[in-house]
Amino acid sequence: MRTSVLYITDSGKRILIDCSPDFRQQALRVGLDRLDAIVLTHEHYDHIGGLDDLRTISWDKPLPIYAEERVLAAIRHRLHYYFRKNPYPGSPQLDLYPIHPGIPFEAADMEILPIRVMHAGLPILAYRLGDFAFVTDLKTISPVSLKSLQGLSLLLLNGLRHKPHLSHQTIDEAIDLIARVGHPKAYITHLSHHAPLMAEMSHFLPEGVVASYDGLEESLPKSPYRYADCGEMPYDEALDVQRSLFDALLKAKAMNRPTHSVLMFCEHEPVLTIGRHGDKANLLADSLQLSNRHIRVHTVDRGGDITYHGPGQITGYPVFDLEMFGLGIKRYISLLESCIIELLQGYGIKAAPVPGATGVWIDVAEPSKMRKICAIGVRSSRYVVMHGFALNVNTDLSYFSLINPCGFTDKGVTSMARELGYSPDIEEVKRRLQQIFHCRFSALMQAVTPPMI
Repeated sequence: MRTSVLYITDSGKRILIDCSPDFRQQALRVGLDRLDAIVLTHEHYDHIGGLDDLRTISWDKPLPIYAEERVLAAIRHRLHYYFRKNPYPGSPQLDLYPIHPGIPFEAADMEILPIRVMHAGLPILAYRLGDFAFVTDLKTISPVSLKSLQGLSLLLLNGLRHKPHLSHQTIDEAIDLIARVGHPKAYITHLSHHAPLMAEMSHFLPEGVVASYDGLEESLPKSPYRYADCGEMPYDEALDVQRSLFDALLKAKAMNRPTHSVLMFCEHEPVLTIGRHGDKANLLADSLQLSNRHIRVHTVDRGGDITYHGPGQITGYPVFDLEMFGLGIKRYISLLESCIIELLQGYGIKAAPVPGATGVWIDVAEPSKMRKICAIGVRSSRYVVMHGFALNVNTDLSYFSLINPCGFTDKGVTSMARELGYSPDIEEVKRRLQQIFHCRFSALMQAVTPPMI
């Protein structure tokens, strides 16, 4: 049957992704009599043809449908008898909401990220819900959209057949894309009658990749956070995003609603930031020097003193509800240090924390040689945190001569590149670090809230 995906949230809400012409038969097979939201990838009939069968589900209260405005216009045209001034008797109550690629929205207490992909010349949407993503009718995808699929636990992805097609990717192209986003468990869907039989596909599909089938069910562990690789992002913009997420978490907690943590990785233009208790005397450069190097100074609401952010540095912003992980602020900072230390160990760099000097250091046994590779500073309120860490990967360390880094006058700074003698691939560093974070915080969350069986 043609694909409709039912996503059931941790709170039991039901979100339908696409509503195929086979929806009624699919709903009857699983006893589906309620939906809380629908999201649509595009307007082709094999993805919206079942909307007319919603009348038995949404006859008594409105059902929200989210899609791009072009898709909503197509629905209004095809189902005009639902939306006229006097709807046809028995019509379902459908509320249509426009969404935009790259801008998350909330539906049924779930944050959903629409991701732009191309169906030949038609721009359509894929969707990410926590650690799950649904991608259909894809032919090509941009590097920016590809980043939005990193860090998944489960991917449902189209692969039409082996032979190339004008508007759909092949099975081999699907396998390649699965590898490019980090080898999550994956199911290949939208298979045509030209595709091999499932038994044949099992012989050549990589481990963890399976041909999808009617009635497929999968359980996902609750995701500890949503991961966003923001790439190069202006510092001001990243700060605004953090504050918005931070305020949303505080509001959700105040209303006893589920909270959704977010981990952002960014690279910034050269900037200096001073914590709320920082000493401005640790800024050694005058305004002319800063102007000549096009550096701005920001006073921000985190702990710690002064530090530098710039290209070649991974600036990580966990906007987390620590109560979801059973953490207090001290254990949280220690865990950040531990994650960075584990990452560096994988590259053969021996690092350690230093009591009374937050961050990650090299050569801690020799104070005269001790140097910082990662700075840490956070803001917290009601166990919600923002800001985070700055890991020097391929960073131009000359910028640190403009300050007393973190307020220290007798300690140096370093980078992974300096310690290794070569420049590591920053994308690979991010991938490894995100995996470490995901593993550590997943274990903590499951210890606090054991999964339901």
